[in-house]
Amino acid sequence: MLGCSTIAVPGHNCWRRVQAERVAFLVDGQAYFSALKAALQEARRSVLIIGWEFDSRTRLERRPDAQEPDTIGELLRMLVRARAELQVHVLVWDPALIYAFDREFLPVVKHDWLSHPHLHFRLDDSHPFGASHHQKIVVIDDSVGFLGGMDISGKRWDSSEHSPGDPRRNDPGFPNYPPFHDVQVAVAGPAAAALAELARIRWRNATGHTLRALPPALYDPWPASLPADVEDVTVAFARTAPPWEGEPAVREVEQLFGDMVLTAHRHIYIENQYFASRTVARALGRRLREEECPEIAMVTSGYSAGFLERNTMGMSRARLQGRLHAQDRGERLRLYAPTVQGHLVKVHAKTMIVDGELLRIGSANLNNRSMGLDTECDLLLEAGGRPDAVSAILGLRARLLAEHLGRTPKEISEAIERLGLHRAIAAFGEGPRRLDLLPIPPALPELLPESDLLDPDSPIETILMAATPPPSGRSSPHLAGRFTTGIALLALLALGAALWRSLPASPWPAVDAALGQLAASRTDPWAGLLSVGIYLLVGLTGIPVFLPAVAAGAIFGLWPGMIYAFAGTMLSASFTYSIGRRLGRHSVRRLTSDRASRISRVLPRHGVVAVAMLRLLPVASFTAVNLMAGAVRIDPAVYLAGSAAGLTPMILGFSLFGDRLAAVLNEGNPMDATVLSSLAIVLVMAGASLLNRIGRSATGNAGGAAGD
Repeated sequence: MLGCSTIAVPGHNCWRRVQAERVAFLVDGQAYFSALKAALQEARRSVLIIGWEFDSRTRLERRPDAQEPDTIGELLRMLVRARAELQVHVLVWDPALIYAFDREFLPVVKHDWLSHPHLHFRLDDSHPFGASHHQKIVVIDDSVGFLGGMDISGKRWDSSEHSPGDPRRNDPGFPNYPPFHDVQVAVAGPAAAALAELARIRWRNATGHTLRALPPALYDPWPASLPADVEDVTVAFARTAPPWEGEPAVREVEQLFGDMVLTAHRHIYIENQYFASRTVARALGRRLREEECPEIAMVTSGYSAGFLERNTMGMSRARLQGRLHAQDRGERLRLYAPTVQGHLVKVHAKTMIVDGELLRIGSANLNNRSMGLDTECDLLLEAGGRPDAVSAILGLRARLLAEHLGRTPKEISEAIERLGLHRAIAAFGEGPRRLDLLPIPPALPELLPESDLLDPDSPIETILMAATPPPSGRSSPHLAGRFTTGIALLALLALGAALWRSLPASPWPAVDAALGQLAASRTDPWAGLLSVGIYLLVGLTGIPVFLPAVAAGAIFGLWPGMIYAFAGTMLSASFTYSIGRRLGRHSVRRLTSDRASRISRVLPRHGVVAVAMLRLLPVASFTAVNLMAGAVRIDPAVYLAGSAAGLTPMILGFSLFGDRLAAVLNEGNPMDATVLSSLAIVLVMAGASLLNRIGRSATGNAGGAAGD
């Protein structure tokens, strides 16, 4: 039996095991968004939205006769205006820079500052470097909850037909996106209350404010248009959470995946965006080596979105698929990709069905980061031999395969019973809707090194610092994370530059042309002034300040780049300081996160030294320090002197790194590559040495500090 079951596996417990009065399976965005809109219209007291991303412009029904308003933003604003007791809380991951330009612009200002006072919007950065908040949860009045793979954002809506060219697949910034498949689940009763509890924990950790739980509702907000697939069953929730600010890691998702694989008898059916988890691959490999191995069908995307995904998750999938193929005695494991009229369907679901007994739906991908780095939440439904629950689980499997193969659920169920899982899929493999077998990859992926930096299963600082642990004392995990963030990025840049020039010919001539244009801009005085002005944008957006310093060194050379970077950084620091001074402490704390309150206690007492140390040590972002320094009204001369003292060595180091990086990319001289690599090593050693000194100092002064 599973760790989430009545009989617990030693060492593994799910977070909650509770009763669900109703459970409904929502396949694809059309079903989910329609049910979500109906449920929201029943909300009277509370709406909790927890997401990886959120876009207020997302349309929910997309029908000509849809009841207005149909965008999630307008609907929430209408509800809080119409219902005096209703409070809406939206908590979304504070994204990394790589995702920032795909998202709604200035969401905090738009949804929190400029909207109704009962609509509360926050960005959540309470996690180690490299992690993300990946849970997708909505809870209404603590009585109805939704969770699964879908955020309320762009590129998520689609019908189950996945028709190529469907004009309804059209969102702001993403016109005519390709077919998209996902799964969500709705629950009612104590199961929804448990999701509300999880959402409130996240809100408290991110904001420092506690939201009170609601008493049981005297009404039923479950939408009348949503039929339940099964009623009065026990469900469990499994989570992933990284270690953070003294709290240990939670790896329930990982343990549950392994348990489910090992308990299967006949069939394992998986739908997942990725297949990169070493833990899951080991569990599958163990089963494949057994004589009585179940049939394992994994439905995943036939393509990877973008260069980064192809060379991380895509390469890992090819490597694991090749390894498992070598262990597969009876061709029991097959990977499939759905297509409609020759067009690939992007699989975003995170669903797993074992026989007719176990079903999980949630946010966790089959990659390493979902096992230990990102926050995740999955629901487990265990039939326990109940005929109605077995029928619901097998019914969902039949619905999913019927969608992919263009058949009816009854045809699918009968074919599986008669032929088995793989032969049933093959029997319906000739129509316009089909599941194509993913070919066994060549041996090349196995020859390439694996990297925890690309898809880690724990915080990157933990991985890097394990190689050089401090001899005594301990520094702040948050501080270590920010140091190792910069170190990891510099190392990746240096390695990428070396690999780029090791190729016999550039696979991207356009990039070489862009490098040439950047080199030509060195002599343009307007380019230097423009680079100084760009720092104003840096100060307003929270972009890490070392990135434009590297860029300035790469474009203009060491000394001009350093001058431009220093001028721009100080200009940006002054400008953002003035904004913080005008906004005041309360507004700045809401804008920057709870960490800013700690900065506000340090700055006034320690003046120039405090400002300089906050510049050298990445305890908080460049923007947060600027805003809070202004908000607490630290003397401008003290602020500028401390900023100059702390920023100068940082700008020098990163400008030099950028200068040598450009030399490697443009010339490919072995000496330049050696200098670049040596500089990265020096930065690593300097960062580790500084962390050790901070740790020893903190340990040695602990007694005195306690009396302050």
